[in-house]
Amino acid sequence: MEENICSYCKAGVSQVEVHCENCGFPLIGTEKEKAIWIGRQTMRKSKIDNSAKMVGKTRIILYVLAGFQVLNAILVYVKFSSIIDVVFYLVVAALLATFGYLSPKKPILFVSLALCVMLGYYFLLYLADPILLYSGILWKCAIVMALLYTLYDAIESHNLKKKYKL
Repeated sequence: MEENICSYCKAGVSQVEVHCENCGFPLIGTEKEKAIWIGRQTMRKSKIDNSAKMVGKTRIILYVLAGFQVLNAILVYVKFSSIIDVVFYLVVAALLATFGYLSPKKPILFVSLALCVMLGYYFLLYLADPILLYSGILWKCAIVMALLYTLYDAIESHNLKKKYKL
């Protein structure tokens, strides 16, 4: 049996195929159906590109949060000379910076880990002094929501890549 080539992905397809097995392009369709499919595929790729940009913005947020944790460590050391607290803040800073650095490679994993670190940090603040949790609550909510939105966007992008082989 003779093989044709898909005009979208250039994969080999048999003459009896209705859709390309590789990309799903309608081989036997009207020009309108083909144009609609290409438009949808373009929107999917755009969604994936936007997700990558969101991960980049989250990366910057994680670096800024790491910087604030280093600043917290310095302030705690100057004010209280508490080495344990300084080490804690520096470990949180190192984790956030590492997750920020690695987030473009595996966004779902490292944004999830950053979210867990921040929620754990907020929980420890609450245990230490409940008033600390409510201090700056709007910033804390904004940080958690940004991480949650990035996580949602990364999962959606991953599913699009998997489903449509992009």
